Amino acid sequence: MEPERPVHLSARLASLAVTLTAALAVLGLRLWQLQVLQADYYAQLADSNRLRVHRVTAPRGLVLDRRGTPLVVNRPAFSVSLLPMEVKDPHRVAAELARALGVLEQEVWSRWERGRRRPYEPVRVRRDVGMRVVTWLEERREDLPGVQVEAEPVRVYPFGSVGAHVLGYLGEVSQEELEALRPRGYRPGDLVGKAGVERSYDVVLRGDDGEHVVEVDAAGRPLRVLREQPGRPGNTLVLTLDWELQQEAERQLGDRPGAVVAMDPRTGEVLAMASSPSFDPNAFAAGIPERDWQQLSRDRRNPLMNRATASAYEPGSVFKVVTGLAALQEGRAAGSSRFVCTGSLQLGRWVFRDLQAHGVVDFATGVAQSCNVMFWTLGRSLGPDALARYARQLGFGQPTGIDLPPEAAGVVPDADYKRRVWHEPWYPGDTLNMAIGQGFVLATPIQVARAMSAVANGGTLLQPRVTRAVLSPEGQVVRTFSPVVQGRLQLSGQALRALRRSLEAVVERGTGRAARVEGLRVAGKTGSAEVPRGRPHAWFAGYAPAEDPRIVVVVLVEHGYRGGLSAAPIAQAVLSRWWAGQQAARPQAGWAGR
Repeated sequence: MEPERPVHLSARLASLAVTLTAALAVLGLRLWQLQVLQADYYAQLADSNRLRVHRVTAPRGLVLDRRGTPLVVNRPAFSVSLLPMEVKDPHRVAAELARALGVLEQEVWSRWERGRRRPYEPVRVRRDVGMRVVTWLEERREDLPGVQVEAEPVRVYPFGSVGAHVLGYLGEVSQEELEALRPRGYRPGDLVGKAGVERSYDVVLRGDDGEHVVEVDAAGRPLRVLREQPGRPGNTLVLTLDWELQQEAERQLGDRPGAVVAMDPRTGEVLAMASSPSFDPNAFAAGIPERDWQQLSRDRRNPLMNRATASAYEPGSVFKVVTGLAALQEGRAAGSSRFVCTGSLQLGRWVFRDLQAHGVVDFATGVAQSCNVMFWTLGRSLGPDALARYARQLGFGQPTGIDLPPEAAGVVPDADYKRRVWHEPWYPGDTLNMAIGQGFVLATPIQVARAMSAVANGGTLLQPRVTRAVLSPEGQVVRTFSPVVQGRLQLSGQALRALRRSLEAVVERGTGRAARVEGLRVAGKTGSAEVPRGRPHAWFAGYAPAEDPRIVVVVLVEHGYRGGLSAAPIAQAVLSRWWAGQQAARPQAGWAGR
């Protein structure tokens, strides 16, 4: 009979067996995790040691004017990027790369730091580098692992600052933008539109990127291309702008702060939109240096702001179109009505003074001479509610919806507005100020253009737009844009005819004589808007031909003093250029339609 084993030995063997079983189970579980659950991840790591996937940036679509003139194009260029996973000595690489590119070392370092979260995606350090830099980097490829030179198209704006606020500019996608755009294929470092049509039609202009899969050796040097997928350029955007008219508007405005808008009252198409001061979007094409950006963004003249859409001003006497139309439509005045303009109007103990005493005038002469006394009288008769109602019907106090963000809404004041904003009741004097476009009334030039277009076309409020068509890269029509009706004013023919005759009188024998064009009947209204500081703003808003309106022109010159002196001559030059083009019957591109 065998002797019995000690109990303590059996316990130790059992414990060892349990430990070995647990260890084998853990190893098996880890092996299953590596081979099954994380197989794709480690396959990617293995491939990354021998494969490089290079994204080939597709060219953005072109931007053309209504006759096919190229306004925004592309040119080939080189960009320098970092592949974070391959950078072995980031401090040395950052120092050498900063020296070669002429940027701060901290900028290179910070970009590498941000890219570490996605080590397989290249991080752009500098766009549009010269051949000297490209050659220098290629010669030192083995000394600078992780540094890549890639071909990438760069945006070109051939006309510089002309039309910059309509065309816009590009900038690197921000983190906030990336959160919204990532599902559409946007990645860190991508360029996106920041203003103008580059922003509002970024998805249309953006192409589909291609990619190259390249096999590399242990040093990261390319051996062969394994797969090549071509990209597709973005669609072409055709604008409503007439580039000759645009250049004329900007030439006439010069460096005076202000805006010019020309619009087709039949369709809402914007034929020209100038804002001064302007900027050169080419400065942003490859990434604007921080110093230049700070200088531009801190400029007190605010050159980046589109004064035609994003800045609201006191409209002054151009708002009298609203008061006059309301008075005619409500029966408070007629074309035959007469008014005594003594040069002042007393309201209680307050005296409102006009620039001069016009004597006895009929309605048309009162409009032509911009008689404040007549409009104060009409405004008091109508009351603030009626003035506000007609102003809103003509589109004031709300964005026009033009495809150029951002846009100011302006202000149509009433008793509720004053109580809510100024914490004061509405006084009768507020009504008089409102009747002549002063006080709390604010409007943008594009709103004035939309309102004048409604007068010109018989009462239809149209949405302004700067885009006419979208074409494929091959030139096929993808989409066209039709007029968008935003409202219709129920106007009597008699009221409309009386107002139009009065607006013609403004240019024929009134304050807008400087807007006359030989052979063309022009109607319009001047304005001189008093402001808290500085000289009054100068306005002109008009249309032509008066008998069959096909163009509306609005001019604003900040602190231009008198509309008839500063704004009307600019409108005259723009209308003359348009009229000369109509006489010459310049052909348009086939897809341009009318």
